[in-house]
Amino acid sequence: MLFAFIAVMLIVGKLVIARAVDDVIEANAERKAGAWASYLAKSVPELQDLIRSGVPSAEQTAVIDKAVQVADVFRFKLFDEEARVVLISDELDRPLEAGAKTDHNGNALTVLTTGNPVIDLQDGRQKDNRPDLYVEAYVPIVSAAGQPIGVVEVYLDQTPVAALFERNYLYLVGALGLVVLASFGVPFVAYVLKMRQQVRTGEKVRLLSSRDQLTGLHNRATFFHKVKDALEAGDLDLGKAAVIFIDLDKFKTINDTFGHKAGDEFLRHVGNAISRSLTPDDLAGRLGGDEFIIISGKRDMPAVERLIEDLREAVSEPVRVDGIALTGHLSIGVHFDPAPGLDLKERMHKADIALYQAKLMGRNTWVRFTPDLEAKIARRQFVEECIVAGFPQNRFEVHYQPLIEQTTLKVVGFEALLRLSDGDGNYIPPAEFVPIAEEAGEIAAIGAWVLEQATRSAVTWPDHLFVSVNLSARQFEEGTLVACVKACLERSGLAPERLELEVTENMLIEQEDKIIHQLNALNTLGVSLAMDDFGTGYSSLGYLWKYKFNKLKVDRSFVSSLTGTDSKSRHVLDTIISLGHRLDMTVTIEGIETEAQVEALNSLSCDHFQGFYYGVPMPAQELAPFISNTIETASRKGGAHKLRLAEKPEGPARDAG
Repeated sequence: MLFAFIAVMLIVGKLVIARAVDDVIEANAERKAGAWASYLAKSVPELQDLIRSGVPSAEQTAVIDKAVQVADVFRFKLFDEEARVVLISDELDRPLEAGAKTDHNGNALTVLTTGNPVIDLQDGRQKDNRPDLYVEAYVPIVSAAGQPIGVVEVYLDQTPVAALFERNYLYLVGALGLVVLASFGVPFVAYVLKMRQQVRTGEKVRLLSSRDQLTGLHNRATFFHKVKDALEAGDLDLGKAAVIFIDLDKFKTINDTFGHKAGDEFLRHVGNAISRSLTPDDLAGRLGGDEFIIISGKRDMPAVERLIEDLREAVSEPVRVDGIALTGHLSIGVHFDPAPGLDLKERMHKADIALYQAKLMGRNTWVRFTPDLEAKIARRQFVEECIVAGFPQNRFEVHYQPLIEQTTLKVVGFEALLRLSDGDGNYIPPAEFVPIAEEAGEIAAIGAWVLEQATRSAVTWPDHLFVSVNLSARQFEEGTLVACVKACLERSGLAPERLELEVTENMLIEQEDKIIHQLNALNTLGVSLAMDDFGTGYSSLGYLWKYKFNKLKVDRSFVSSLTGTDSKSRHVLDTIISLGHRLDMTVTIEGIETEAQVEALNSLSCDHFQGFYYGVPMPAQELAPFISNTIETASRKGGAHKLRLAEKPEGPARDAG
């Protein structure tokens, strides 16, 4: 009887323990799955798009690979809001299994309908690639707004938990006197231990989902959540806060040159520098890539400046990766304005504008937002859009300004000048759009197009007329300029001696090594070379003979000072003209706009005149009647001659010529 009683007690105890174990496992699994689903929703970028498409990006795949290593999860299935499987974690690179488009057991649909999770304990001993005991937990996925967007079926390995209880049951068999104690005590202790483990796992999941794993700063979602909480609690006043945008200069170069390991290490370096600079009143986060943000709640502007300088100094310290010392710098934009009515989004936009200006200024600096800066950047962005639309919408034009022979007042050639329309019939000044096109990397293509248009037009003119084209430094950088010029001459049929190419002396100073061989090759082609804007740079006389220039174009600044009372500018100009002639160079005076300037220049032995006094730049279709009908020579007082071709234009679209 005793043995029968003991046997019955053991059986009943075993059943009670088994049921208790199942309850504990299911309860733990439900909590784990819920926490893990929340972690997935926060960690996977653009999760809702993934649920719709079922095709993860490389970034999403990387996050998923990490996700299946958290909280005993070894597999999961993702269902859309219609309870259809769209993704299986261990089959990311394979098509979905047959029939997977339908929820085969209805559990996902139940979760979507009721909002409650479904927990299914499974025996995996007879299944391939499954632990002995596991749980399939169906839990909802909700958006940041609290709306269900899908269901995730989480597979949780519970074999260690079950094994723990089974070992405890064997101890019961060996000590009948401890049956009752063991039946209730051991599961309770195990439960407490597992609950502690669950708490630690939950904390780990929450930490992973709220922090940028590389830098330790808040990730994008958590940063904005923290800001919202601080605003609602009254701990943050945007009117007294500085919004600081930070961008790591040329981070792509570090990645491409030294590898992603070096790039990651440098991002950690920046994150550490930011973390060390924060006070309890600051919030910082990594927005993504090499972009960071700080909202400093209670610093005045001098303190903000000290913060920025400390950050720049800390980041500029070298970082060693595999024996290589890496250095980098920051571009920073700041918005600090007590103006009421500006929300966080507007203040961030203005800080971003300031950051954009810092990059335009050459990077490795910081800029504070001002109202005029917004208009300036908006204008620049408009010009950039016009440049991008230049070829597709035929906004680029080439106009031609005549060059006049001083002694005969005959037209000897035309300078090709680029024009860009803003789409409303107005022209953007070349001094404004050309530097922007150079920074955007578009000027080489534009310059090649101007060469093509100029040579095609010039071949239709009388044979004694030449065309002059300005070259950009970027055209020399690519090393294809000589081939481009040669191809344009061959396609158009223009004689090389009828093409003149203008180079500024500043360009020679900055890129002499890149330019010298190409200028010699152009000279060999037979084209004429002109030094443009002479007198505005260092005016190194060595360039005049070293590169075998054929023409010297004197900057307009000399002409504008000719009619003053000081005769020194006349003597300097006379010296330049004499020097050019001694070096067998033709000398052109640019920027002639008044009859008084013409009278002053007639006492000097110049070769060619150019300026609005003699003609404004005109479209190619107007050149034929101009060449045929508009040359008019007349004697003026004091021996001055005037060739009146058109009225002096109004507005900003003027060239130096």
